Amino acid sequence: MLVFVEERLDKAKILDIWETEEDRNLSTFDLKTKYKKYLQSNFQGHQYFNKSSNFWISVSSDCVNQWAKKSRTRERIILIQVLDLLIMNGIYEGGPIPDRKKRSEIEYYKHFHHRVRINGKNYNVVIKVVKPVKKNHKFYYYSLESVDIK
Repeated sequence: MLVFVEERLDKAKILDIWETEEDRNLSTFDLKTKYKKYLQSNFQGHQYFNKSSNFWISVSSDCVNQWAKKSRTRERIILIQVLDLLIMNGIYEGGPIPDRKKRSEIEYYKHFHHRVRINGKNYNVVIKVVKPVKKNHKFYYYSLESVDIK
């Protein structure tokens, strides 16, 4: 299964993101503040169709709060600029994942993958999507895994 996902990722377009000179001059706190506003004004309240799974994924205020809580590194912060592309082009991996806390309001999670290059370093982005009970899928957050791309 993992080999299949790796093969599909190898064929996917790698997004290339660079920290701007302006961004480099900001503290991590100020950078996060800048991109939280960017997330709210550009993505919050929108839905994006994922080609791999054939369903819509929304970005809500809950997503913004989760992103702000979990984005501690500069790489994760500036990656938010391409959230729409990550959601639309992420490759769906495996089946639904049950909520480990067994919360009644969550049906399951799904993981999507996308390759990116941030400031010249290669990563696999793991995009976590939550399926609340009787609601549409929502972006939850993403994590970065360093990878060597051949």
